[in-house]
Amino acid sequence: MVVLMRRVFVWALFIMSGMLAVSQIQAEQTNHRVVTILAERFSFTPSEIHVAVGTSLELRIHSNDTMHGFRIIGNNVNVLVPKRRQGEAIVRFEAVDVGRYEFECSRLCGAGHNFMRGAIIVHADHQEAER
Repeated sequence: MVVLMRRVFVWALFIMSGMLAVSQIQAEQTNHRVVTILAERFSFTPSEIHVAVGTSLELRIHSNDTMHGFRIIGNNVNVLVPKRRQGEAIVRFEAVDVGRYEFECSRLCGAGHNFMRGAIIVHADHQEAER
């Protein structure tokens, strides 16, 4: 009887550890977010992106007019965005620390170039990021 109870206990631990591993994988997958950004006429839409700390952010940046640049200030991110729907630039950003991460157009695109700015705002938790 004791041997049977030990086997049941071992199997229960085995099943529970498997369930825990699956829930951790699902939690990691839910912390991935894809955002499409449109760069045109001296603005980025959306110009503010709110995420929770720990989020893996994938930015897909398109342009409907001329070629633009996309740079996250203070990071190693600086890409060209192809003109007139001829492709997209993909940027990956890991929201490791709470804070405001400014981005801007890094390629002179016209008279309003200096107004092409935005920010990724990293919040301490998901509730703040969803406001």
